[in-house]
Amino acid sequence: MKLKLLLIKTYYSFPVQLLLLHFRKYQVLLLFWVILFSTINGGFAKVFGGDALFLAPEYLGKVNFYSTAILGMATGAFIMSWHITTFILHTSRFKFLATTSQPFFRYCLNNSIIPLAFLVCLVIRGWQYQRYEELSSVPEILLLAEGFISGVLFIIFFSFFYFFNADRNIGRRLERKFGNPRNFLRTILKPTQEPDENALPVNNYFSTPIKIRRARNVDHYNKHYLDSILKQHHFAAMITVGCALIFMLILASMMDYNIFRIPAGASVLVFFAFLIGVAGAFSYMLQSWSIPILLVMLFGVNWLVEHNLLDNRNKAYGLNYHQKEGRPEYSTQALQQFFNEERYEADKANTIEVLKRWKAKFPKDTKPPLIVMNFSGGGSRSAKWSVHVLQRLDSILNGQLLKHTVLMTGASGGMMGATYFRELFYEQQQGKNIHLNDTTYPIKISKDLLNPVFTAMAVNDFIAPVWSFKIGSNHYAKDRGYAFEMQLNQNTDNVLNHTISYYKKAEEQAEIPMLIWNSTINADGRRLMISPLPVSYLCAPEYKYPTRPIRDVDGVDFGQYFARQDAGELRVTSAIRMCATFPYVLPNAFLPSNPIVDVMDAGIRDNFGQQTSLRYLYTFREWINENTSGVIYIQVRDTRKNDISAIKKTKDLSDLIFEPLFTMQQHWSAMQDFDQDDLVNYMEGYFPNKFHRIIFQYVPQRQDKAAALSWHLTSREKMDIADAINNPANQSGLEYVLKMVQQR
Repeated sequence: MKLKLLLIKTYYSFPVQLLLLHFRKYQVLLLFWVILFSTINGGFAKVFGGDALFLAPEYLGKVNFYSTAILGMATGAFIMSWHITTFILHTSRFKFLATTSQPFFRYCLNNSIIPLAFLVCLVIRGWQYQRYEELSSVPEILLLAEGFISGVLFIIFFSFFYFFNADRNIGRRLERKFGNPRNFLRTILKPTQEPDENALPVNNYFSTPIKIRRARNVDHYNKHYLDSILKQHHFAAMITVGCALIFMLILASMMDYNIFRIPAGASVLVFFAFLIGVAGAFSYMLQSWSIPILLVMLFGVNWLVEHNLLDNRNKAYGLNYHQKEGRPEYSTQALQQFFNEERYEADKANTIEVLKRWKAKFPKDTKPPLIVMNFSGGGSRSAKWSVHVLQRLDSILNGQLLKHTVLMTGASGGMMGATYFRELFYEQQQGKNIHLNDTTYPIKISKDLLNPVFTAMAVNDFIAPVWSFKIGSNHYAKDRGYAFEMQLNQNTDNVLNHTISYYKKAEEQAEIPMLIWNSTINADGRRLMISPLPVSYLCAPEYKYPTRPIRDVDGVDFGQYFARQDAGELRVTSAIRMCATFPYVLPNAFLPSNPIVDVMDAGIRDNFGQQTSLRYLYTFREWINENTSGVIYIQVRDTRKNDISAIKKTKDLSDLIFEPLFTMQQHWSAMQDFDQDDLVNYMEGYFPNKFHRIIFQYVPQRQDKAAALSWHLTSREKMDIADAINNPANQSGLEYVLKMVQQR
């Protein structure tokens, strides 16, 4: 009997009734908690490294007391926004709060089941992440935890201080309104005729964290008086929504300054706090009209976007978008007319001259081996791995690696590492004090890029997409693409802060290898090839026999097709970003064509860059066979080749429903591998006994602990990537490359 009574009291307690009410009403607000819980536990956005945003928050490039304190303050702001919004929406059901001192404090205290569970989960996961992924010591972790908890408590105490003052102000206004105590009591105790249909039964509540009190019966109170008390708190609460908006506007406008780039996890939490506040205020003020008004607003925004009155599409920095006339037509017929046979032959002859200058660097009457390198996509993981492999190859070849290389191409993060290494080599050639094997270079290229991207997404792209910057006479939006490029330049000491035309002369004179950034055109899947040199011979297959009246153009030479739009002024970092535009993480860049088209990650078409290289080798097969000792075809990839993921022995209902929808995405890389292996097999026939393919692949020490496909790497992941070069298969590859080069 006592147990039954205890269960009844527990069920009708204020905390339990509030928790159940959240699941019965306004479930959309719980979605924020679901996303946060899932993210920190490695579920939601795991492939992007989403958990790192909260478990290893970076501020000014470091994870320390200050960064976790900022995350703690943002967490506190989100928790208080949750309390404020649900207080506005639900307190009409709990009128007894109006009879207590400090109603908002009592409400928050009893509404803390979910926030407390989140805080405990975040602290525990943070401890595990820092200990086993970031390899931090116990004192370091305790300091981080201290910063986080201090930040949470600061915001919570500040908020309650504000509402305590609100309580006193409400009391003063009521005294002025009713004049004297007799009128006051006569009004509040005047019975209300209409029943309160929204009220929920509550027996008890926490009046302090350690004290439980019985909820007062308020049937004898005037309902309108109780409503007026709570509405005064509602007005005070909605002020905080405006404060959150102002704070995000400040962050968006000052994103060029490092001190204002708060950790991305903190930005996401502030953004969520704002969304919850807006949702609550929207529902409270518009009531049943909230959905119709929201639909009208969405249709209005859609109309503005459709008619180019609200245009925040991402642009490739350096291109001219102002000139409407003279934009190249993007159609099959226009491409076929532009990339014709005459252009093909002219560009081919131009590249043969480059190859002749390349050969002239070697002793006369010798046939040097020719190196072509491909780099796979894979975010920071691939960028760091590519630099490690290039450093080791250059070391064993005594600095002769890029001297033998004629082409570097690929996708996404691999091309970021390759571009960085080639630039360092070029600076070395110009006489600068550059040591290509310096261990700081892999560290710099793998510095965090995820935090600025998500920060810009939260505070700029969604809230204030109005800020812009200028290059020459061209204006571009400050969005997450801008944040990515700005941070990449900072991480690499601005050595990539050039235009692609900066490399034209050096490539023409064969001082550095040709480098082609690839991207995928969304409209039809064609490759967009970005190079300072003309490469139209890569835009269509070469038909040996004239059996077709027209060429099937499957690629676009960016430099030539957009020459009138100042293609040579494209920033190198924009070329990298267009090559590495992973869906949603970075914005698709649109091009000034007619009609406009947008581009995204090269990996959609070819994640390993092999199609471009193989067509290059096929095009110049006769010259290569006549003038070189053979082709050393190097592929640097961040995934294991011919690897089979774990196959489920049994399947559940979700597998039966979703596997047919996502099987293509899950096996995309493997399918590309099988297709490209077939092409490589054909290519070997054009270079009899002179085609040597070597693969360097990142093989993690533990398959379940492989580095994430993300723009953020943990300390353990960085160590794992660096150690992968010592894998026996990779060591054999190094020895084979050395052997092939020495046989010239």
